[in-house]
Amino acid sequence: MLKSILVSGAMMGLAAGAHAHEDGGADHASDHPDKVVSADTGASVENPFHPVRLLLANDESAGSVTIYEFLLPPQSPGSPPHTHTQEDEYFYVLEGSLDILSGGEVKRLQPGDFAALNRGHAHMFWNGSDTDTKLLMMTTGSSFEAFMEGVSPRLAEQKPGSPAEAGAVIGQLAAEHGIEISMETMPEEAAPYYAPPAEGD
Repeated sequence: MLKSILVSGAMMGLAAGAHAHEDGGADHASDHPDKVVSADTGASVENPFHPVRLLLANDESAGSVTIYEFLLPPQSPGSPPHTHTQEDEYFYVLEGSLDILSGGEVKRLQPGDFAALNRGHAHMFWNGSDTDTKLLMMTTGSSFEAFMEGVSPRLAEQKPGSPAEAGAVIGQLAAEHGIEISMETMPEEAAPYYAPPAEGD
């Protein structure tokens, strides 16, 4: 089972409302207030794989941006290989290192490194190092938050009896949100972090 930890700052009140556009979109006025997130506060998103804290919800910006801060423990999974059809995904490494699959190649990112993992391309991430990894994870598009918020309720409803069954439940939910999971593209380096637990564990 996935169990990376996503840690971050805080979430203040959500702003709702329309955007005003002038001159065919050349000038934009937004009723979204500024937002400052303190490191020691925040609202968690319930998730069975990793505690998640949301820094910015997609309806808090004119650009439908979602921002999380993740903290992945050593030697832990992040996501299985998947392809987004409705959003782009971005990583910026703050501390430690992050392993990613991008363009069919495994790459290790270090602090200060950035990766744009765009829709339509299979990718994944994990922490294959012996230290914690902290990163910012951002998406553009409005479906990813709904997927994240739906995982725990769906698992509670379906009550899968094994990691494989849980994976199938999550795969179905992902498909409903335009995310295609492709385990056949799993690189050899990442496979141990996604294997079912051995008997007796």
